[in-house]
Amino acid sequence: MTREEENLVNMFRTTDTFLDTNNDILKEYAPIITTHTRLKNRLVGINQLFEIQTNNTKVQTGLKKNEKKELDRIMIKVSDAMSAEGAATDNKELIMIATWPKSLLNRLREGLYHVKVQQVYKAALPLASKLAVWGVTLREIELLNTLSTSLQQRTPDIQNVKVVSKQASTELREKIVLQNNDIKESLDKLMKPLSNINPTLYGQYTNARRVVDRAATQVKPKEDGTTEVQVNK
Repeated sequence: MTREEENLVNMFRTTDTFLDTNNDILKEYAPIITTHTRLKNRLVGINQLFEIQTNNTKVQTGLKKNEKKELDRIMIKVSDAMSAEGAATDNKELIMIATWPKSLLNRLREGLYHVKVQQVYKAALPLASKLAVWGVTLREIELLNTLSTSLQQRTPDIQNVKVVSKQASTELREKIVLQNNDIKESLDKLMKPLSNINPTLYGQYTNARRVVDRAATQVKPKEDGTTEVQVNK
């Protein structure tokens, strides 16, 4: 969502709040209530699409990053313990499996990294009781397999979420345009007579319906305890 679109959505919400708050006054104007119902239903869809667009990819990517960080930590710990056990028992094959440049953690492609983790996991699992001497738990060894498998599955999940998010963005833009046009072409015209009937209420409407660039404004406290909105230039 662009900043302009976000500003429009904020306007939709403040307008909806105004209409809800003044429903008792406006309910005698049936066309306004009908229009408000239509706008409110569309706003529900806009809010849902906004959540899909902004949250899912971030959540999935964040989970993947956390899992990779934890997997890296366990890989180093288990490999160091395997190397120590190999040296203690003169097991050169074990030392060879456990010896790898730590720089590979960030350089290997996901598929190759998965292969390396599985190699360490399969070598470590039968030695769990011996590696415990070197500070490694069975749970940590099992997490090598669990986290590695989860990372493999999460990559296509993220791709799928990106597709869904892209579709949501397209639909969101369409709904925002439709909602904005509906307010301008329908609600504004229906509310205009109130500028004569109830000027105070109409003034509150125009204030709620005003599009504010929130990213370019800030609220500044005044000496008398009130606040004022300043525009950032």
